Amino acid sequence: MDRENIKKLSLICAGVALFVVVLTVIIAFVTGGSDGEEPPAEPSRIIPDGMRLVDDIYDGEKIIPDFDIPEMKYDHEGFSTGEDGVTRYKNAAVGIDVSEFQGEIDWYAVKAAGIDFAFIRAGYRGMTQGLLTEDSRFQENMKNAESAGVKRGVYFFSQAVTESEAAAEADFIIEKLQGEKLEYPIVFDWEPPVPSEELPESSLRAHGCTGETVTKCAAAFCERVKEAGYIPCVYFNKNQAYNFYDLEKLRNYDFWYAEYNPLPSMAYSFRIWQYTDGGSVPGIETTVDLDICMEPY
Repeated sequence: MDRENIKKLSLICAGVALFVVVLTVIIAFVTGGSDGEEPPAEPSRIIPDGMRLVDDIYDGEKIIPDFDIPEMKYDHEGFSTGEDGVTRYKNAAVGIDVSEFQGEIDWYAVKAAGIDFAFIRAGYRGMTQGLLTEDSRFQENMKNAESAGVKRGVYFFSQAVTESEAAAEADFIIEKLQGEKLEYPIVFDWEPPVPSEELPESSLRAHGCTGETVTKCAAAFCERVKEAGYIPCVYFNKNQAYNFYDLEKLRNYDFWYAEYNPLPSMAYSFRIWQYTDGGSVPGIETTVDLDICMEPY
């Protein structure tokens, strides 16, 4: 074989070898490596100290405070909603919460509709001047609910900005009750004021109040309620639970949880669930909040 042919053969061999190498690389890239070789692991998610990762049924994975309190253990398969729009759970009690905004209530019709209990608003603290005011239908609702056989609890719409104000709100309720027995708790209901054209931010005395402050207010309110011989409770939604309150400091009180979804999704346990503000109940002409007490009192 002459030199020219040898040179051509060498070039052909080199080309074939290069083709094999390129083909091998392409196959390895497409298949993710040779058999038995694991793909690179994704970097682990960093969870800050004092927090935990949960799988929320609506929001997916999210990081929340790691409170040392019982976790929510209710069976989602146990919830059902009837044609009347009322959600039920195993042996839980069915309830409503009302204020003067519901107008005159036929409590006998409410009871006949299967309502076991009601939280009745005792009053509220004004968002601008901070005055304590009794709900205009508190006494009427308390009397008529009892006559109809509906078990009663009460709640107070708080705008307390100090522990002493919160304790004064509890005293306000206790004085109005005049020793009357309740089957259900007295509830601290603090909700952040929302500015509007009529009520600008500068006029709202509780605007910007911190979760640390309101946690102390809730505890002061509940302790005063407990001292008076009643059951204390704190009302909140999921945002307040995860981003506002320090629930660990309130673990000795019952929780009333608000979430307007088909199923409750909070990671931590609660005793009462408010699941809608658009319910319909015979005996009440307006819409009304509906509740379930998972462990009846």
